Amino acid sequence: MARGKKSGLMACAGAAVCLLVLAAGCGSSGDEKHPEPKASAGKDDGEKKRAAAERDALAAYRGMWDAQVEAYSSGSMKNAKLGDYTTGDAAAMIIESFTYYNANDLAFKGRPDTSPKVSAVDVASSVHTATIDDCVDMTGVLIRRSSGKPIARAKEGDRHPWTARATTAKDGKGGWRITDYTIDRDRPC
Repeated sequence: MARGKKSGLMACAGAAVCLLVLAAGCGSSGDEKHPEPKASAGKDDGEKKRAAAERDALAAYRGMWDAQVEAYSSGSMKNAKLGDYTTGDAAAMIIESFTYYNANDLAFKGRPDTSPKVSAVDVASSVHTATIDDCVDMTGVLIRRSSGKPIARAKEGDRHPWTARATTAKDGKGGWRITDYTIDRDRPC
């Protein structure tokens, strides 16, 4: 029986060693580098895409203002580069305002104060979109072209909330353009 006990113990010892070897193979030595999980890389890419979209949409909005200031100050659309920053209803409204200003001896002197912020952005759809909120202060900007004198208006009539919509072409290509905007003339900001 001693011999049976000895071979039983050896078998148990052998099995224990096998289990230890297998367990050690499944563990980590701590020296190995593990790649980041894919989900976190995707989240970072999404955040970068959103940040780039916000930056580019705001650049289009500021470019739209540059085009307006150029056209309304000079009385000419020639150097305004309106098509670089606007399309659709936004471009049509700017041209309509330009026509009205010229017909009524109005012009810009200086630049309105703006402080745009992106309030929503969608980069998941094939056409990327953004909503931009702003408070535009026109105080002292609108003048009579012939005299250079400011248009007398109530102070609260010079600051209004604007909401602009920006979009890209399909798949985010072609750059951002302001497609339309609204001015809430019923309340100051």
